[in-house]
Amino acid sequence: MRTGSLRMRALSLSLVVAAALALPAATWAATPFSGLTGGGGSTAAQTTTTATQTTAAPITIPTTTTSSSGLPTYAFIIIGVVMVILFAVIVYWIRRDAHLHAPRHAARAIDRGRGTIAPQTERRKRSRARAKAARRARRRRT
Repeated sequence: MRTGSLRMRALSLSLVVAAALALPAATWAATPFSGLTGGGGSTAAQTTTTATQTTAAPITIPTTTTSSSGLPTYAFIIIGVVMVILFAVIVYWIRRDAHLHAPRHAARAIDRGRGTIAPQTERRKRSRARAKAARRARRRRT
């Protein structure tokens, strides 16, 4: 494979894009739960309520709740764009490889449907072969 070929350029570009997208993911993977506390509860002020006549355990009610939806919207958009580009590159490589390895006359045979009429030279050749076989069959019978 030549180093200046289009296939090598596309491969190197896709590797660079994959590495660029993997850098933020690698830093996020190092501390994926950095927003969560290790104690299992929130660190905000908590209110305790106890009954005056009973000795039940105190009830803790967290005052704030945090909700995390995961990746931001732009990350989903970038992932979608990269998937579409990757799919297009794969389709391009498969089609290009198929066209490079197909014989030159294959396009004519593919484009012609089953119900179309064969070229005149082929029809003439077939009819002459049928006539010749019929003459031979008649000679054998008599």
